Amino acid sequence: MHRPRTTRRRTKPADQFQLSFTLAWLTDQDFVEAMRERGATRLQRVRFKPNRTRLITLSGDLKTLHLHESFRGAPDDVLDAIAAFLLLPDGSAAQQRAVERMRDWCEAQVTCEGEPGGPARQAGTPGQLAVLQQAYDRLNAERFAGRLPAVALRLSERMSRRFGHVAYGRSRHGEGAVEEIALNVDLLLEGNERILLDTLAHEMAHMEAWLEHGHRGHGVPWRRIAARVGCETNATSRVRFRRRRRGEPPVTRVPDLDGLFRAWQPRHGTHRAAS
Repeated sequence: MHRPRTTRRRTKPADQFQLSFTLAWLTDQDFVEAMRERGATRLQRVRFKPNRTRLITLSGDLKTLHLHESFRGAPDDVLDAIAAFLLLPDGSAAQQRAVERMRDWCEAQVTCEGEPGGPARQAGTPGQLAVLQQAYDRLNAERFAGRLPAVALRLSERMSRRFGHVAYGRSRHGEGAVEEIALNVDLLLEGNERILLDTLAHEMAHMEAWLEHGHRGHGVPWRRIAARVGCETNATSRVRFRRRRRGEPPVTRVPDLDGLFRAWQPRHGTHRAAS
């Protein structure tokens, strides 16, 4: 009798933050077929759960897989890691590497990380959202040659270890679309100016990569855009930023738009968007 395989989520160090995105969901059957194509031929069904403490569990008969619902949107390399978890010997170094890949990816997703329980809520004041919109418009004009469309901008109170995310979608005609950009509201605290603008540019680079190249990730198309516009070119960042402590009042500070760009310029001032 095989022992059921289980792996739990870990907690990331407090100073590592994800700059990430969401993906389109797979159906249950699509997911099972993806696993069978990778050699997990005994798998018959998958059960996706919103569980936040356990990433993945394989039943003792190796036929039923329970895993976090964010894996409906897993890219190919993460699907490869899930199949490796299913097929490799328990406790092997290769299986542990697969588990680490699964954890890193899951913790970068909105459904795993920062937006639990029900529909997303808008945080921030009208003044804060107005400055965010002005920053988007200015970045679009100066770094993206005005090519990006209007998009909903949101501030989130519920991101604990992430700076922001892009929510992808498609139009009713099947064309790529972006539903929103959401940023951690703590980025508006004094001292976070450079990170705030860098995060916004990072997410806007995801927009261009998706809308113009159909790319949903931190691969070569996105990295080229990020390097061109001058933002962080890694999927994760270990920089520290100011955060409120538990119980502190909401963020009401409205950052100065010119101050945001001045804080960003010393590192990024030589980059310009290609026309």
